[in-house]
Amino acid sequence: MRKLFLLGICLVLFSFSRPSATGDTLNPKKTTLNKVDKITAYVDRFKKTAMKEQELFGIPASITLAQGIIESNSGKSSLSRKHNNHFGMKWRKGRKENYVVYADDRPDDRFVVYKSAWRSYRDHSKLLVNAPRYKKLFKLKRTDYKGWAKGLKECGYATNKNYDKILISVIEKYDLAKYDKTKRKLFNFKIF
Repeated sequence: MRKLFLLGICLVLFSFSRPSATGDTLNPKKTTLNKVDKITAYVDRFKKTAMKEQELFGIPASITLAQGIIESNSGKSSLSRKHNNHFGMKWRKGRKENYVVYADDRPDDRFVVYKSAWRSYRDHSKLLVNAPRYKKLFKLKRTDYKGWAKGLKECGYATNKNYDKILISVIEKYDLAKYDKTKRKLFNFKIF
């Protein structure tokens, strides 16, 4: 039974390496960094941003970083490289930003085009803070990344049924929880 569980986890992790809107893979011939180095470089680039978002909005930096790693293939997906969208944020009618079409859940999904990666991080924070379905997550301790991961899955953040396990695996493998120990959040109200 344990072997089947481990095989299932491996298959789920493998599924994230397939080309998609948020996590397309690079041509290995063009890549000089291995996967661990790419993830480490991504964390080094965005850890301060994730920690600042945590300070302002109360979202664990480990969760934000892990989601960015997964959703953007460590910043190497077409959506993140070309359009600064690190979280697979979908475009909805009424948004001011432009959008780009990629196949994801549907063949014609629209994704937000951001002017900078920072704007993608801020929009991710605003989504979690403002959407009623994520309200219960903010009752959890900031250091409870497992609770946040399970809560994100339960609230329907992603369609992958193992999303929580994948988030936890990334957080633990790359020791991202160490970034959750910062000041308290500054805001306790909706940010528009």
